[in-house]
Amino acid sequence: MSLKSFSTNIGAMLMLLFSLSGAQAQPVAKTGYFMDNATHRHLMNPALTPSKGYIGIPALGSFDLGIQSNMRFTQFIYPGQNPTDKLVTFMHESVSPEQFLNQLDPNNYLRMNQRFSILSFGSYFGNSFWTFEVASRVNLGIDVPKPLFEFLKRGMESTQGNRYEILDLKLGANAFVETAVGASYPIGDQIRVGGKAKLLTGIATAEAGFEEMIIDMRPDVWTVSTKGLINIHGKGVEFEKDQSGIVEGVAIGTPGASGMGIAFDLGASWKPLDFLEVSAGIIDLGKISWKQDHNRIARAQGTVNYTGMEDIGAESESEEEPFDEIVDDLMAMAEFKEVSQREKRSESLSPTLNFGVEGSVLENKVSLGILYSNRMIPGNAIHELTGVVNYRPFDLLNLAVSYSALHGAETFGFALGLDMIVANLFLACDYIPTKVAKGLPIPLNTATTHVQVGLSINLGKMH
Repeated sequence: MSLKSFSTNIGAMLMLLFSLSGAQAQPVAKTGYFMDNATHRHLMNPALTPSKGYIGIPALGSFDLGIQSNMRFTQFIYPGQNPTDKLVTFMHESVSPEQFLNQLDPNNYLRMNQRFSILSFGSYFGNSFWTFEVASRVNLGIDVPKPLFEFLKRGMESTQGNRYEILDLKLGANAFVETAVGASYPIGDQIRVGGKAKLLTGIATAEAGFEEMIIDMRPDVWTVSTKGLINIHGKGVEFEKDQSGIVEGVAIGTPGASGMGIAFDLGASWKPLDFLEVSAGIIDLGKISWKQDHNRIARAQGTVNYTGMEDIGAESESEEEPFDEIVDDLMAMAEFKEVSQREKRSESLSPTLNFGVEGSVLENKVSLGILYSNRMIPGNAIHELTGVVNYRPFDLLNLAVSYSALHGAETFGFALGLDMIVANLFLACDYIPTKVAKGLPIPLNTATTHVQVGLSINLGKMH
């Protein structure tokens, strides 16, 4: 079995998912929530409207990339023993197990989300505001339990042997296209309500991992018990197998629709006073149903004994691709085989609740906003409280800076909304890194950020 082929092709599948685009994350940088000329603020609350209508420039209308993690670059890369030495990974013998492992959480996760606006339009008709958009979205999540890193770093350090229980090692990804129609209406002088209906066209979804992998390492034999799953829904996807039927990789044909679904966004805003606005919205209430005939499943379950296994987890540093051998050796312990089972699958989106309060002074030239967000991921909800200061010296220029209280002292954000009469430029970044490697553009704090860039053509204002 070509293990290199297995890891490479699984990686190719994930790269395909990213290239197709799709996501379940907060679709707009939070720093722009209170900005009047942020054209896509209705993506966080469909009741909120920009100062002007717009036509998104194809491929430039709005691009978002979000990363959330509890891991840091400095947990895995270390300086050499001497100032002139090159950087080394956590597997190097100069990095002690305690030095590396004491920095990790019980579960170490990485979430990556991408949203790409293909076509977008928003226009005022009287006091109502209507939107239409076609966007591609991608979501990737990885959960790595600490015992896996402990196995890689410590290996069989005891002469009597070591036992590792690796539970809930998970990787999931999906890609879909979203076609949305929305509207925002005033009710009287103080209240505005909004809603959006979204048709979801599923391109692919995949989950892979181990519910459990128990590695019992003894001097004469290793016993590895696994319970693993690879579950993929995607048109044209097939497993590549060796003569024994063990999955080596994934063959990817021409992609197409593999599922359908619907979702809704709901929101409202209330201005009890001229200088005070309260708003709330919930987005991505819905799910996608994936087709049974586009499903492929492989399972690894049972106990295998290995002899002659050496050097896995040894404290060493290969000059070329040090992690490739680790991945290959780990995958060698599980023998995934395709099963005849096919299943439909309903996959719910992860709704996000946004609740904001904004107070303005100096004829709305300056305001202070507080935004609470809750991304409702089952078993791992992300709560966040963000303070935003907005500066609007004139209609053509909006600036905002933010600080998120739930992520520590390194979560500052910045946003710029520039109305260039005929076009609108929006730039934003939540969680600007405050620490970078010396001489390198590599953030040293937790790998969390959200970047949004958008360029659109201006239309008319509210009548």
